Amino acid sequence: MALIDKSIEVDADVRDVYASWLAYEDYPSFMVSIESVTLVPDDRLRWVALVEDETYEWETDAVEYVAEQKITWQADDGRETGEVRFEKLAGGRTAITYQLEYDPTVWGGDAAAIDRWIERRVTESLRAFKELIEGRAAA
Repeated sequence: MALIDKSIEVDADVRDVYASWLAYEDYPSFMVSIESVTLVPDDRLRWVALVEDETYEWETDAVEYVAEQKITWQADDGRETGEVRFEKLAGGRTAITYQLEYDPTVWGGDAAAIDRWIERRVTESLRAFKELIEGRAAA
């Protein structure tokens, strides 16, 4: 298993940041390569991603929600487990830490290419989320 651990600070209140992260239908607007995220029976999420002209689909279960603090999940097929943590900072700011443990072999193809794609996906998605949430806070 490989691990990615990334953090970013956003200029928005932790309540707003957490609530925005729970808006799964908005994920395609900031998550790299994600085409859709839909809620399916039993509070599961179905993900669809487009990676180098390949469509991947998988489902995740929420493992734990702690209001305004963290969300953890795991994929049915062992593809990934993850956690996003939210920390209230001074001045109405929030630190977001995103940890993703994943198995590149489940994705198929070249493991090194998958590693690069997932690293880019997490880094760029956090930056895009920061822009999105800060834009909302400024409005």
